[in-house]
Amino acid sequence: MKTFGRILMVVLAIGVGGYALQFLDFQIKGILNGKGELLKNTLYLCGFYVHVTGGGIALIVGSFQFFPKLRNRNLFLHRMLGRIYVIACALGGIAGLGIAFFADGGYITKVGFLLLAIMWLYTTSQAYLTIKQKKVAAHKEWMIRSYTMTFAAVLLRLQLPIYLGLMGMEFPDAYRIVSWSSWLPSLILIEWLIQRRANTSTQFFPSF
Repeated sequence: MKTFGRILMVVLAIGVGGYALQFLDFQIKGILNGKGELLKNTLYLCGFYVHVTGGGIALIVGSFQFFPKLRNRNLFLHRMLGRIYVIACALGGIAGLGIAFFADGGYITKVGFLLLAIMWLYTTSQAYLTIKQKKVAAHKEWMIRSYTMTFAAVLLRLQLPIYLGLMGMEFPDAYRIVSWSSWLPSLILIEWLIQRRANTSTQFFPSF
């Protein structure tokens, strides 16, 4: 089940990450088709392209860090992928802070995505700082939190069709919900598992 879960995570990460990277041709398509006047805002477009590029790379690269054998057999590759991940998260998160103010759905959506960007940057920075301090156990926990924030991009795209299709919600209402449900419940669950693991000998998470 662990192997299946990791493979499924990689498949989903590559799928959503690949979708994000398709915007590197700088064509107006997909989610950009509904942005209207925002397409005339050069600052927004720059932020959008940096955000989706950083997020796409982080999604794909980060998913492979959950395979212990990859890390054990090639520590250099693990560290290189880690550096790429941190840089991608930093770029995507900083850009995300800016474009959150332009999110559809009103202030509820804006605050949801703004907090997601803040938590993304914070958890990733803590993961970086702890490994620089050679605190390996803390680094693993912060990387799990960080990738949970990164993986919000996948959960958003899985949840939104459910709200729109199965539940028949209007897009603004669905987008308000998904701006929070794509990351907050996951973060709470992961934090509970991390704290539970700290108090027991049960191994919940794979080694990095």
